[in-house]
Amino acid sequence: MWSSLFAIAKNDDSKAVGAECVGRLTIIDPYSFLPELQKHLNSSDSSVRGMVISAIRYTFTDTLASYDDLLRPIVVDFLTVMVEDREFENRKLALTALNSAAHNKPHLVMPHLERLLPLVYRESVIRPELVREVQMGPFKHKVDDGLEVRKSAYETLYALLETSFSGINPIDFYARVIAGLEDEHDIRVLCNLMLTKLTVLAKDETLARVDDISEKFKTTLSFKPKDNAVKQELEKHAELVRSTLRASMAVNKECGAALVGDNPAGRGKKWLQYWEWVRGIFPSELRGVEMEETGGVVGMSEAY
Repeated sequence: MWSSLFAIAKNDDSKAVGAECVGRLTIIDPYSFLPELQKHLNSSDSSVRGMVISAIRYTFTDTLASYDDLLRPIVVDFLTVMVEDREFENRKLALTALNSAAHNKPHLVMPHLERLLPLVYRESVIRPELVREVQMGPFKHKVDDGLEVRKSAYETLYALLETSFSGINPIDFYARVIAGLEDEHDIRVLCNLMLTKLTVLAKDETLARVDDISEKFKTTLSFKPKDNAVKQELEKHAELVRSTLRASMAVNKECGAALVGDNPAGRGKKWLQYWEWVRGIFPSELRGVEMEETGGVVGMSEAY
C-alpha cells in the first residue's frame, strides 16, 4: 500500500488523498514509516517531496504522547528541510505543515524557534523578481508569484503568536508584522489582527514602534479606490479600513495613555497626531467598529 500511494504522487487528482493516507499510515505505525518519510523527503522528485510534506502535516494531528516521543528528536530536521525546499509549492506546503505543528504540537516546535523562525521570516519578504506584468485586454496587471507563499508565512507567524509567543524574540517578530502592513490585502488584514494581540503581549515593543505603525495605518486609511473599482475591490477596501481602525483602537487603548503626560522621550508624537486625525476623519466608522467589538454597546470615551 505504501508503494502504491507514492506511485500517485504526480497525479494532481489524487495526490492530496494519497498524502493523507500516507500520513495516517505513519500514525498507525510510526516506527516503520517515520524513517521512510525521512528518506523520501530527500527524493530528487519534487512531487514525492510534496507528498511527504503534506503527509507530515497530517501526522501533527495525532495526540498520542508515544508518537510525540518518536517525533521529538526529528521534528526540527523535518521542518527545516521542508521549509528550505527549492520548489515554491513545496515551501508553501511546508509552512502549512509548520502551521499545523504550531497549533497541535507547540511543545515540539517551541524549543526550535530560534532555528525555524528565520526561515519563516525569509518567506514573508516580498521578492521583486517574482512580480511580473501581464496583459489582460487593454490593461496591464501585476501578478505576484510569491504571494501565496508569503500568505502562508504570515499565517504561520499568526499561529506561533497564539501558541508559542513566549519563545519568540518580539523585536524580530514585530519587524515582519510592520512590513506586512504594506503588503497585499489579506496579509495586511492578518497583520492588523496580530497587532491587536501584540499590543497586549509585547506592550513595550508596541510603544517603541507606535510612530512607525501610525505611518503605515495612515497610508492605508488615506487610500481611495479608483472611480471604476469593481464591487469586490470596494468590499476588500472597506474590510481593510475596518481592520485598520480596529487595530488602531487596540493600540491606542493599550498605549495611548503612556504617550501623554510624563513622556520625556517624546515618543509617540506621530501616533498621537494620527489618532487625532482618525477621530476627525472616521468618527462614524470608529463607532461602528466599537459596536462590533462590544456587541452594540457604545462607549466611545474608552476608544478616545
